[in-house]
Amino acid sequence: MRQLRTLRIRAYAKINLFLNVVGKRDDGYHNLETVFQSIDLHDEIILRERDKKGVVIQCDHPEVPCDSSNLAYGAAQAIRNSVGGIRGLEIRIVKRIPVAAGLAGGSANAAAVLHGINELLSLEIPQSTLLRIGRELGADVPFCLIGGTSFGTGIGDVLTPLPPLPDVPFILINPGISVSTSDIFRNLHIPLTKRKKESIIIRNCVEKRDTVGIGKNLYNILEIPVFSKHPELSEIKFHLSTQDGTLGALMSGSGATVFALMQDTYAAQRCQSHFKNTYGFCITTKTYPCGVHIDN
Repeated sequence: MRQLRTLRIRAYAKINLFLNVVGKRDDGYHNLETVFQSIDLHDEIILRERDKKGVVIQCDHPEVPCDSSNLAYGAAQAIRNSVGGIRGLEIRIVKRIPVAAGLAGGSANAAAVLHGINELLSLEIPQSTLLRIGRELGADVPFCLIGGTSFGTGIGDVLTPLPPLPDVPFILINPGISVSTSDIFRNLHIPLTKRKKESIIIRNCVEKRDTVGIGKNLYNILEIPVFSKHPELSEIKFHLSTQDGTLGALMSGSGATVFALMQDTYAAQRCQSHFKNTYGFCITTKTYPCGVHIDN
C-alpha cells in the first residue's frame, strides 16, 4: 500500500500599515491603496492525502467552519477542479491567528493550502496560476501567497513588492469584538480629498526602512466607521500610542485588531506586560519575509 504523504505549513498573518479606499467598483467591491506586511504570527496547516474522495477540514477553533464555507476548503477544491485526478485531502488547521480580526487568517490558510497541495503532490502549478486561483477565493489571498511587504491596489490583489522590513517589532491587541467587514464598507463615506500623496510618503518610508517615518504615517480610513461603532477600539489605539517606545498605532484591516509599531523588542515586551492582563489576546511579534512556509 502506498504511504500517504503529509505536509506541515505555516500560514502567516498580515497587517495593513496603510489602507485607503479610493473608490467603489461596479461589482460592489472597493478599490484600495494599501501597504501589506506579513508578521511572525501564524496558523499551522497539516495537509494529508486520503484514500477516500473529497476534502475534509478539521480545526481546533470552534468558530472556524469545517465545511465548504471555509476558504481553505475552497482552495483545495479549486486545485482539484483545476488539475483533476486528486482523490482526497485532509486539512487540519491549528489556529493561532484570531478569527475575524483584520489579520487575514482565513486568507492565509487558503494560501497555505494552495501552496501546500502544489508541493505535496508535486503538481508544478506556476505561481501565476496560484495567484489567479487565490484572487478568485478572496482579495487578501494573493498577498498571503507572496507575503513580505507589498503595495496593494485594485481590491488589494494587484501587488507591487516593496523592500522587506527585517525584524521590526509590533504589539498586537485584539479585544474579541466582532466587526462586520461588509457593514463597515457599506456605510463607508469616501472623502472627496484623495490621499494619494500619503500613500507615496509611507511607501518611501518603507523603501528607506525608516520605521520612525512609517510610524508617523500609519493610516487606515476604516478606523472612522469602526471606531464610531466600537469606541473601545479607539481607546486601545490611544493607550498603545501613549506607551514609551511606541512609534505609531493603527487598526489592521476592518478590525478588531489594533497594533503598535515599537521602537525595539524591549519596548514591545514592556508594553505587552502592561496590557496582557487586560486583554485576552495581547502578543509581541515582528515582521516576516514571506506569507507561507513549509516545515517539511
